[in-house]
Amino acid sequence: MDFETLGLLLGLFVVIGGLTNVGVIDDMAGLIIKYGGSNIFLLYTIVVWGSVLISAFVDNIPYVATMLPVLTAVTNTLGVEPYLLYFGLLSGATLGGNITPIGASANIAAVGLLKKNGYEVSFREFMKIGVPYTLTAVCAGYLYFWLLWR
Repeated sequence: MDFETLGLLLGLFVVIGGLTNVGVIDDMAGLIIKYGGSNIFLLYTIVVWGSVLISAFVDNIPYVATMLPVLTAVTNTLGVEPYLLYFGLLSGATLGGNITPIGASANIAAVGLLKKNGYEVSFREFMKIGVPYTLTAVCAGYLYFWLLWR
């Protein structure tokens, strides 16, 4: 059993529970609703591209774990099904981590292995490949999920 991972997940759920109890989750949901209104396309766009930007610098696991209850609150408030926004969150957060070498654990490991074997990859060099790849992948997922769920 991996106690470090178990501890991380337990800690995430405790933090999210605390954020919910003090009203931060509802505040975040209110902010998303303020900018997206009841326009599901605009909400979806905010979720996808906001997730891409945040996940470029924040690991996707804690980000998604925090945003799931936020999106649940948004969809409950608006009385809409949550699936489109959930898939927007997943695609934006998962793919957004590919922009930078710190956006995903796999990127950190890969850059570390390259360095260990004598190949230096700068932040800028990584982004030269990461940005176009990520934008292409996110655009494809963005359009696919919109067409699938609309």
